[in-house]
Amino acid sequence: MDKVLSLLGLCRKAGRLQAGFDACREAARGKRAALLIAAGDVSEKTYKNLRYEAGRAGIQAVRIRAGMEELSRACGIRAGVAAVTDEGFAGALLKEYGNEPESFKREKEE
Repeated sequence: MDKVLSLLGLCRKAGRLQAGFDACREAARGKRAALLIAAGDVSEKTYKNLRYEAGRAGIQAVRIRAGMEELSRACGIRAGVAAVTDEGFAGALLKEYGNEPESFKREKEE
């Protein structure tokens, strides 16, 4: 999880991270988002809406284990969802996300 948070921090410093649901929706609809990310403690409704926007845009939405507080500390943002607007960062994040324990991914994908 530390690598995911570190990558998100780098992504923000590079100006490739949009924070907040409205910004994520606009980035996805404008075809600028490469990946949508939700903190582990966002509501199911928010995550469902994020997945819907990702599906419309043809990109992935993932829920990470870190909560909003951890995400805020790592990225300097105060939001439960974020959009990555760079393909390289998105690929690296998905690779690290794939290294998370299977039990966590299975539980969150249902």
